Amino acid sequence: MIKFLVIAFTFFFCINAENDPLGGFNVVFKELVVGGKTIRISPFKGIGVVTINLCFKNAGEKLDPKDKEGLVSLLAKSMGESTESRSKEKLQAYSREHNVSVSVSTTDDNVTITGKCPSKKLHELFILIEDILLHSNFKVEDLNRIKKESISSTKQSMQNPDHHLEELINHTVLKNHPYGTSQQTYIKSLKNVSPDDLKNFKKKYFTQENLIVSACGEIDEDVLLKEVGALITKLPKDFKAQLPQDIKLSAPFEKYSGHFPVPQTLIHFLHEGISPQHPDFFALHIAIGCLSNAHTSILWKRVREEKGLTYGIGAGFSMKDHYNSFHIATSTKTKNVEETIQLIKNILKEVYENGFSDELVEVTKKSFLGNYKRSFASTSHIASRLTNYQLYSRPVDFHRILIEKISSLTPEQVNEAFKKFLKLDQFKIFTVGE
Repeated sequence: MIKFLVIAFTFFFCINAENDPLGGFNVVFKELVVGGKTIRISPFKGIGVVTINLCFKNAGEKLDPKDKEGLVSLLAKSMGESTESRSKEKLQAYSREHNVSVSVSTTDDNVTITGKCPSKKLHELFILIEDILLHSNFKVEDLNRIKKESISSTKQSMQNPDHHLEELINHTVLKNHPYGTSQQTYIKSLKNVSPDDLKNFKKKYFTQENLIVSACGEIDEDVLLKEVGALITKLPKDFKAQLPQDIKLSAPFEKYSGHFPVPQTLIHFLHEGISPQHPDFFALHIAIGCLSNAHTSILWKRVREEKGLTYGIGAGFSMKDHYNSFHIATSTKTKNVEETIQLIKNILKEVYENGFSDELVEVTKKSFLGNYKRSFASTSHIASRLTNYQLYSRPVDFHRILIEKISSLTPEQVNEAFKKFLKLDQFKIFTVGE
């Protein structure tokens, strides 16, 4: 018999509470431990559906072997084409019969298998997950077709200025790091990936140790524990990957330009970022909202509305396991590039010296918390949040922590954090256009 521990956290927010930023929203989170693994779930009664995420941490595209770049993306696209016991047609027929579905997605850092089913079909869903995860066939003819489709799609994506901007940043900042692999390298290397390469990668990097499990919906916890426990025992135990080194933005902090024949030039400011564990994580997210939120922020009002130099401008953090950055991105007519760059620099300097207004900070906080509530729109969204919180080593009650921290932030705290973070002389500036 499988033994398990249950830790439950329930958050209830009173509908009429003046200090309730989520307006009565309530959600339950639980931790179930089975087979040495912690499963985070968010149970909802009466909705009749379940979403399951099986995330393999650190098994993403950064682990593509040299000269076989594109392996992990190919793996995700080809899992479920056929298995040792089912053709593609039989897999589709099984999915239709039981109303279950399985998809595989990748990022630079992780691979996630997502399953969806009616609440009474958890067992049938896990039959399909196990078949695809453990017994995918990787037929040569399927791989050749997917490779051809991937190469064609990649070549099409290379015909836009965003691709050239990405390549310029990769060449300048990421260089030989796996995060900076060029599209040309993917095209060249994809042909080297064999069925055995895919099978060996899966056996090596899809393990008990790096597995993260999350679920949301009308969940039969006993069935979930039984199915996850059985699946875990069929995976290799230890994760032994050699991970890439961390990389940081470094000098020289200059302007870098690339040519692409379009009337609008892309402008991209790049600055060192923050990790999810940064002590000013919450305050800095509000600061970035003050800087760049549509319709209300300083950059939007000054660059778009007052000067009319762009149709849109934004800023944000990019957080990966081995590289973090902060960026400001916009585009403008080529003749306005230097004016736009200088205006952004001036605005950053003014904010650094004077801070954001009290009113703007409060508006941004309310917007942030409102968007946060809307991010719980489906079982898929909630399961993804539970997965991400585990990836970033967040506690199970991180939702409460986030709400309390954001709600209690003062304008002084936001301005102090942004001033401490921002280095006005440490931006790389990239432009791509005529």
